[in-house]
Amino acid sequence: MDVNKIAVVGAGLMGSGIAYISAWHGFDVTMVDVNQDALEDGMERIRSDVMTGVDKGKLSLSEAQSLMGRLKSTTNLEDAVGDADLIIEAIFENMKVKKEVFSKADKHAPPHAILATNTSSLSIDELATATDRPEKFIGMHYFSPVAAMKLIEIVIGEKTSDETIETAIKVGEKQGKEPVKARDSPGFIVNRILMPVLREAILLYEDGIATKEEIDSAMTSKAKFPAGPFALGDFVGLDIAYHAMSTLYQELGDCFKPPETLKQLVEDGKIGTKAKEGFYKYGGEPEEPEEPKGADPDWLVTRIQVPVIREAMILVDEEIAKKDAIDKAMKLGASFPKGPFEMAEDIGHDKVKEEIEKLEEKHGECYSVPEMLK
Repeated sequence: MDVNKIAVVGAGLMGSGIAYISAWHGFDVTMVDVNQDALEDGMERIRSDVMTGVDKGKLSLSEAQSLMGRLKSTTNLEDAVGDADLIIEAIFENMKVKKEVFSKADKHAPPHAILATNTSSLSIDELATATDRPEKFIGMHYFSPVAAMKLIEIVIGEKTSDETIETAIKVGEKQGKEPVKARDSPGFIVNRILMPVLREAILLYEDGIATKEEIDSAMTSKAKFPAGPFALGDFVGLDIAYHAMSTLYQELGDCFKPPETLKQLVEDGKIGTKAKEGFYKYGGEPEEPEEPKGADPDWLVTRIQVPVIREAMILVDEEIAKKDAIDKAMKLGASFPKGPFEMAEDIGHDKVKEEIEKLEEKHGECYSVPEMLK
C-alpha cells in the first residue's frame, strides 16, 4: 500500500519530531493535539528546526517553504484522520488514553488506513483491541531526538498483516530511518536490553562493589560506550528509566524490579540533568567523587555485559527478534559500540556461559543460562 498522507496524534517532542521528518521526506502531514497551546508549541518547534536546517545549508528557503506547506495542524482528531493513509499516535504512555484515541481514530479513518503507535513499552496487541482493524495495527517506535536517531522499531502484533508490516517498513525507510522488526513483547528490543545495563550498574553500586565513577569509567574507557550507565540514566531521565523498568517488572517479574536507589531518586525529584541532579549533580559546586573501591575495570565491564548478552539471547530464544536485528537496534537506538552478539563473539560463548553460571549460582534464577547456550 502507498502512503501519501500521515496524521500524527500528539504535538509533544516525539509527535512534532515525527511530523517534521515525515514532511521533510515528502509526506503530507496533519498534526493533531487536543491542546491548542501544545499544538502551537509543536508547530513552532518544527518551524525552528526547519530554519535551523536553512541556516546550516541543509535545505534551501524554497525547500523549507515546501516542507511547511506539507504540514497542517488541528485540534480535531476526526478531521485529521479522515483522509489519512497512516495514523501515528505519539502521546504519553497511558494505556487507557491511548485506547480511547485509537478507538476514535478507528471509527473515522478510511478503511485502508494503518494505525501505528509510538509506544516504547505498552503492548501492541492490547492497544489493537481498541480497534476493529487489528491486522492494520502496528508499533512504529521512534527514538529521541527523532530527527537525529536513525532507528525505528517495527513492532508486530499477533494479528498484524504482512502488508501492514511492509508498509510501515517502507514509510520508515522513506523517513530516513533504519527499521528493525520485533514481535510484540515487553520493552521490545532496545528497552528490554538497555534496562539491565542500568539495573546491573545500580546493584553493583548498592552492594558497595564499585562507585558510580568507577562503573561509568570502566564502561567508557574499556567497553568504549559513549557514556556510562549512571551518566546515561541522568541524561535520558531517571523518571523515564524508572517507568520503563517498572513496566518490565510488571510484565516479566522480579528480574526487572527497579533498585531502591533509582526509586528513591525519582521519588525525591532527582531525575537527572533536567532536574540538575540525579546520580550526579549538575551546576553549582562540583560533587566530590566517592572513595574508589578498587574494582577491576575489566571485571566490571564483563559483569555488566554478560546479563545484557543473556537478555539478547532470550529474545532470540523466544523468537521476538533475530540476532542481526538486535545488534543493529542496540547500536542505532542505544549507541552501543557493539551489539550484544558481537560482544558475545569477543568474549567467547564458553566464557559467557561460564560467567552466567557463576551469576546464577550466586544470585539465582534471574541469571539462568539461555537455551541458546545450553
